[in-house]
Amino acid sequence: MSDGIRHVSHQFRCTLCGLSKGAKVDCAEDKCIAPGGRRNKCKFHVTCARQAGLEVQVTDAYRGRNEFLVKCFNHVDCTFVFRARLEDLKELELDRNGKKFKSALPMSWSHASQLFNSAINVMRTLGWAWRWAEWWVEEGDNWEPLLEDGEVEAEMTDEQLKRVHHTRDSRCDDARKCRLAAFGAALRNRDYDIQDGDDQEPLERALTAVLSIKSLCGPLKKKEIEFYVTWLGLAYRSKSPLLGFGKDKVQVAEDLFCVHQFDSSPKYILGTRPLPGKVAPQKGVFEPKVVETDDFMRDAISLSPPKKKRRNLSEGAPDGDGNVE
Repeated sequence: MSDGIRHVSHQFRCTLCGLSKGAKVDCAEDKCIAPGGRRNKCKFHVTCARQAGLEVQVTDAYRGRNEFLVKCFNHVDCTFVFRARLEDLKELELDRNGKKFKSALPMSWSHASQLFNSAINVMRTLGWAWRWAEWWVEEGDNWEPLLEDGEVEAEMTDEQLKRVHHTRDSRCDDARKCRLAAFGAALRNRDYDIQDGDDQEPLERALTAVLSIKSLCGPLKKKEIEFYVTWLGLAYRSKSPLLGFGKDKVQVAEDLFCVHQFDSSPKYILGTRPLPGKVAPQKGVFEPKVVETDDFMRDAISLSPPKKKRRNLSEGAPDGDGNVE
């Protein structure tokens, strides 16, 4: 980034946090166009991209200098999508237990630390759901099935591949049902710490609701959901600074796509929205329907910098008093 100009441009905002200050990196996909943009790519602060779970890699560049390679939500490799991060966490446990969940088996400190670190990665990604939930509703994700040795995808059914069919409309319903965006805002601000006990049952209810969304997390069994809820809850209650929650959260803009188009209320805080999971489900795992503002299925706000108005004095531009010279 030693050239300065190419990365530090206050004309453009980070596509995640909305702030224009600091160095930003373009999405590495040549055909990328930012949400609401006309020709400009998505641009990210590397810190924001890493916390939100996007693909961030360090590449060897010209003359030994390293450069960051970042890909936006729509162009990340399939191993970086939210469902894949969940599967990475699950595979750690299945490798220990011979592909079955056996909670009674002893666990080494080394294995526990791997599970904990993986749970941190999942939770900090969820902490940005107030932002990426809209992209997921609009475009879905790039998840691909993980094949075992000897398996041939063309010879397997969708059920065997654990593939879930969904549409833009169904994803919108799912995101509202589990209150995905509101949950991300609640995590970001550690709203489950405000009242005693909210970081237990209410948090577990909210996590269970999100994990029960097949279009986002895949078709999970009850024991798998319980496993995730246990470790994700532990990660939240650890108050690790790696989560990027509370006092460790990244600053975000207070305008444009960081506020709702309908009433300009901030997306990144709960505001008047009730805490997800606070109300017990009447049936199943989802709480009673909550009517709350979101920007799902709305046209994205343009991130392109405003055009500068140039005055041509030779053509008779007005002076400061409105007089034409």
